[in-house]
Amino acid sequence: MGGMSVQLWQDGIVALLAAVGLASIFWTAARAILFAGPERRREVAALLPAQGDGERLEEQLRVLQALRREQGLFGRTLLVDCGLSEEGRRLAEALARERRWVVLCGKDEVGSYLPGRDP
Repeated sequence: MGGMSVQLWQDGIVALLAAVGLASIFWTAARAILFAGPERRREVAALLPAQGDGERLEEQLRVLQALRREQGLFGRTLLVDCGLSEEGRRLAEALARERRWVVLCGKDEVGSYLPGRDP
């Protein structure tokens, strides 16, 4: 019984340290984005997988546009074609034409839109 109690304490401490470590990593990444200057934020891209008939694409872009406008967290949004139907592709192309910060691309093209990568 006493050995089981010690094991539970050890497991609890390991879990606590793991949680603190993960939280620290996430905070470091979030801080790098949130407190970066405007020139660094423009290099951050939001990736939005687009599939099917493009259900909810317009709604998702409105949310991203609000974040972009209010927080300035990223410069560009990539609509990544992950199996769009013909109708979905037409919708995605129209959304990209309406918003200069949105680009429709294939999965194999994502790297060419990321900073520091050769096109």
